[in-house]
Amino acid sequence: MWLIYRQNGTWQQSITAHYQNRRVIQKDYKEVFRAAIDTLNYCGFTIDKKNYRERYITARASWTMKSFGEYITIKMKNNDQKNHVAFHSRCKLETQLFDWGKNKQNAQKFFKILDKLV
Repeated sequence: MWLIYRQNGTWQQSITAHYQNRRVIQKDYKEVFRAAIDTLNYCGFTIDKKNYRERYITARASWTMKSFGEYITIKMKNNDQKNHVAFHSRCKLETQLFDWGKNKQNAQKFFKILDKLV
């Protein structure tokens, strides 16, 4: 499957292994945003950018025996006390076709901790 993502202002096509998942959390946006930052730190991900107004956080995971690391993007959308949290993880190495479940593990780890914090 081809993944299309935006990098440096242009859309790119990639065959890089990736995984995404979403959750709806019925809490105040401010609380969810703070909890997402705390969760990323707790999980050991390094936060690169966070933008409260534009509702996104980018981070990265370091390399392991399963991969050379992953780029993580969290986007949030607010709708009447319902916060849609989208988690996306993709391998740093653009030619990595298989992630041996690492991207999915990142998402599961993130949401497991986030659910406890909010």
